[in-house]
Amino acid sequence: MRGVRVHNLRGIDVQIPIGKLTVLTGVSGAGKSSLAFDALYAEAQRRYLQSQSARTRQSLERFDKPDAETISALPPAIAVRAERSPLGKRATVGTLSELSQQLALLFATCGDVFCPQCQTSIQAHSTNDVVHALASWPSGTLVSVAFPFLPRGEKAKEAHAAELREQGFVRVQVGADIVRLGEQPLPQWKNGARAWVIVDRLETGKTPQERCAEAVELAFARGDGRIALLTTDKEALFERRWICPSCAYLYPTPTPALFRPEHANGTAHWSKDALCVRLAGATIADLSSLPSTRLSEFLADKADTAARSEQRLLGSGTLIELMRARLELLARLRLGYLSLDRPANSLSAGEMRRLRLASVLAAGLNQALYILEEPTRGLHVSEIPGMIDELLRLRDRGATLVVIEQASQVIQAADQVIELGPGAGEEGGQVTFVGQVSNLSALAGSGGRLIPAPLGGRGGGDEPAGGRVENLPSETKPWRSAQHWLRLSGANTHNLENLDVDFPLGVLCVVSGVSGAGKSSLLEHTLFPALCRAKGKKNEYNGELSDLSGVEHVGDVVLVDHIPPPRSARGNPASFLKIFDDIRNLFAQTAEAQTRNFDPGHFSFHQPGGRCETCQGQGTLAVDMQFLADVAMTCPDCQGARFRKEILAVTYRHLSIAEVLNLTAREAFRFFRTQPAMQRRLKPLLDVGLDYLRLGQPLETLSTGEGQRLKLAAHLASSRKPRCLYILLEPTAGLHAKDVQTLLACFDRLLESGHSLIVEEHHLDVIRAADYVIDLDPGIGESRGVGQARANKNVRPTVIHGTPEEIMRHADSITGKCLRALQSGMNAPGTIT
Repeated sequence: MRGVRVHNLRGIDVQIPIGKLTVLTGVSGAGKSSLAFDALYAEAQRRYLQSQSARTRQSLERFDKPDAETISALPPAIAVRAERSPLGKRATVGTLSELSQQLALLFATCGDVFCPQCQTSIQAHSTNDVVHALASWPSGTLVSVAFPFLPRGEKAKEAHAAELREQGFVRVQVGADIVRLGEQPLPQWKNGARAWVIVDRLETGKTPQERCAEAVELAFARGDGRIALLTTDKEALFERRWICPSCAYLYPTPTPALFRPEHANGTAHWSKDALCVRLAGATIADLSSLPSTRLSEFLADKADTAARSEQRLLGSGTLIELMRARLELLARLRLGYLSLDRPANSLSAGEMRRLRLASVLAAGLNQALYILEEPTRGLHVSEIPGMIDELLRLRDRGATLVVIEQASQVIQAADQVIELGPGAGEEGGQVTFVGQVSNLSALAGSGGRLIPAPLGGRGGGDEPAGGRVENLPSETKPWRSAQHWLRLSGANTHNLENLDVDFPLGVLCVVSGVSGAGKSSLLEHTLFPALCRAKGKKNEYNGELSDLSGVEHVGDVVLVDHIPPPRSARGNPASFLKIFDDIRNLFAQTAEAQTRNFDPGHFSFHQPGGRCETCQGQGTLAVDMQFLADVAMTCPDCQGARFRKEILAVTYRHLSIAEVLNLTAREAFRFFRTQPAMQRRLKPLLDVGLDYLRLGQPLETLSTGEGQRLKLAAHLASSRKPRCLYILLEPTAGLHAKDVQTLLACFDRLLESGHSLIVEEHHLDVIRAADYVIDLDPGIGESRGVGQARANKNVRPTVIHGTPEEIMRHADSITGKCLRALQSGMNAPGTIT
């Protein structure tokens, strides 16, 4: 890649080795996503579309060519971003992993059907089933293949017999009598007696199999799905329809569509017909509710044996092997505790990301380019090695991996590391380091710090190698004491089992634990909804709990989740922070604007009046290149300013509206020094380390970490109530260790203002800096994993709580083990010393 100038990238040159693992790192906003997704992946998509025919390209979306001189030797690419998009209420673990579709196919082809009325086994037969039955009979047996003579009444019989004769059928068998049509009169038979039209007479072991299959298929077609194999002393009936032999109940043909779950009250209920089908004695509801590890064991044992013994599907063994391979992949990604019927909107961001990653990895495109954004996000530090093994396994099969990561374990495992920096925004966009971690000793003058030393936190201890960094919490600062407590009792949401937890208020409380321990279920789906109900706020979740006390000590509650701000070319930080209206009002109040009768609407590029109508306020024009990608060019009328010349002529403190929107947050904070309300809304941007963002910068250009902090800043700017409780879900996601320092300083300012913080987090530096830690432990050793804990009904999760020092002293805490290793100066998970 040469001369890449996408967003803030400054014409950089980068070489990425094929068939290797390359990690992109650097501070948030340095340009990692721009390089990986907006340049590398965008060009891969564009080239793929260009390879299609002109007719096909007409109906496909066109992609612009990234601003780069050359991007050569580019393999087909697959990308997995870290963003969490809103999902439909019917999405489940099974649908997202495609395992539900495969399980439905397995039930449709290999399931045993039982009559819902009398519980009798129902079996429909195919042509192959009948031919297989014929082959099992003694060799030399004379067999007639026949279908029912259906008409009732004498006149109808005669007419039907004449019709059959014209069609080439010459024999009808009633009881033991055989009548030749056209030569003998039809015999009389009572209602209920069976008469058969003979299609062909075969001799087992001698008649070719093709002739047997042809006769059976014709009999099925003429007999409305019912046929008979007749011998001198035997009558074997076969039914293509799913009809009960006892009560004649007609069951619908099992197809994969039959096993689509019905949804009510946010949960899956299968139809009555779907539950009539069993695989080795289990219904699809039974199997969908199993943890995926136990489902894999079931498929390996009972289901595989049943499918092969019945020989109902030639490829059933292959289907089961594919399902087990995907289930084993989920287990390796620490998702073995999830059941297929688990609603997708109940998953944590880390679980959702790994689930999407599993779907991509299961495709098995070995020579492709995989572009992954923070695959370890949402993983406990003890679980990161398992993800690294999966990445290396994919690399060893011939894939090329480009991974955006901050976890030092992944950086250490990389074949090549590319650091972008030295700062964020316009201060970034440069390559500050390329090579392996082993070469870091030779690195001099790097503006960014590739793997900063861990924070000291408040627990004391020796200063780690690499020196201190400014603006850290004091190592000697004591832990804060809780002012009040929230007491949550009897939490039973998702995998929580009658859990009681006390949350301290007025302090930094961190909730930690391995993936699947129940952190998101506890905070996002139980505690937050309960607080919303107590405060009269709407919330889509309704977690199960017995009681929540202490809510009178909370003035308001705010949840900062993982869903990014809306990505659009027109959205920008000014509008997201709700200061764009104030800016437009200021310009409308100027003497020049009032002289020209300009109102606030004239200073918006969203609506006609003041915007440039040539580009409709976009600043650029898309040139239609027919079957090639559109080419973006700067608007010739406004030169990218988005507004009419008359609007740009109006100034506030010597700046036009376009120039104000081009200010960084820090510049704007100084510029609006006479506007305290606007400064109050801008200050959180500075506090969370986004002082470099420009007010009019499109939201679609922000990285994941920037988007998360922008949401936090918006909440901080809009909150006016005292004693607010902020619940943050992995706020360090996408952040470099230098950014984490700024975030911790922001936390301190919030606490000093009388607010409370409950943070779901895996970052060891944040855990060490906490005043109180609630560590959810699955209840068993690290080596066995949480999946087995969920499968074992006798094991219940436990809550380990206290200061970070107390967590470190707890022998059973996995988090404590990692903290002890870090404290002792070892090469702990997530740390380089």
